[in-house]
Amino acid sequence: MKNSSTGACCVRLLKTLLGFYPVLLPVTIGCIVFNAIVGSLPSVFMQKVIALVEQSWQDGVWHAVSGQILRLVGLLAVFYLLSLAAGLVFNQLMAIITQGALKKLRVKMFGGMQRLPIRYFDTHNHGDIMSYYTNDIDTLRQMISQSFPQLLVSVVTVVTIFCIMVYYCLWLTLVVLAGGALMTLLIKKIGGGSARYFFRQQTALGKAEGFIEEMMNG
Repeated sequence: MKNSSTGACCVRLLKTLLGFYPVLLPVTIGCIVFNAIVGSLPSVFMQKVIALVEQSWQDGVWHAVSGQILRLVGLLAVFYLLSLAAGLVFNQLMAIITQGALKKLRVKMFGGMQRLPIRYFDTHNHGDIMSYYTNDIDTLRQMISQSFPQLLVSVVTVVTIFCIMVYYCLWLTLVVLAGGALMTLLIKKIGGGSARYFFRQQTALGKAEGFIEEMMNG
């Protein structure tokens, strides 16, 4: 139930970001996907270069394979440059989206707070209310600027490498999948427990800030 609720929150956040940036966000996602794919492909060319170097070293015919090696090295350089350029672009765009989205969220929250009845402020500490604008928004900042790009890069990288693995050896791919399934079960178990403690930490932090604001600063 908690996992489905977390997934629903992520989907809702993505919809909110898409509403804020209907053009910039898809462009950023495209750059992230392109960066992940291009960053995964050089491993294939590196394997071919190593195989050609080994063959030329054993046979002693460097001139026969030097052209192929230079072409592959040139392609590797192009892929690395494209990956670097895409990484720079999506990092800049993510910075713009993150800061702009947080500002829009704060403005939206403030507008909603203006419509709340007076009894809401009488029954909630000022520090607890302000924690929504500071701690919770800062958590969203980390999620937007770090978690989403890393998750997308990881997914695209895993899919790309999986296709390469299936192309080279199906049986070794099945062994890796078995190990990945076991790791997923362990991560799910550990992650489910940590999410519960993270929620408690945020709740306790809000109460502590509310107490400090009311009893000390007030």
